Amino acid sequence: MKIKLDYQTIKQIDVIQKFSGTDIIDCINTSSTIYFVVAQGQYGKIVGKKGAKIKAAEKLFKKKIKIFEYDSNIKSFIKNIIPSAKDIIIKDKKIFVHVHKKDRAKAIGSHGENVKTIKTFMQRIFGMEDLKVL
Repeated sequence: MKIKLDYQTIKQIDVIQKFSGTDIIDCINTSSTIYFVVAQGQYGKIVGKKGAKIKAAEKLFKKKIKIFEYDSNIKSFIKNIIPSAKDIIIKDKKIFVHVHKKDRAKAIGSHGENVKTIKTFMQRIFGMEDLKVL
């Protein structure tokens, strides 16, 4: 699937790649948070020692930053994004992620922001149609 990014998002990707020396696969910018998908094996490099690089980037962008590590296996990628997932079912281009009841609110996020963002990544990277957190 082709991804169309606006100028601001492209600029943010460029800045974070140069700043961290990592390869960014995708980026979603919301009103409160910038979500980056970093190439496999580069999570530690983008975060930096004790989170120093991310903290500096958050100051620079004046937004919270969340980093997800890419994995070509869709279930592993979802596990990278939702570590509390206990079961992941993929059926007819739909993803059903089961989490413990106590972790559901965190996985869904405020006003469903996390689920919307994860769903967008799943559509853009893997061509999936829907994602439900149960």
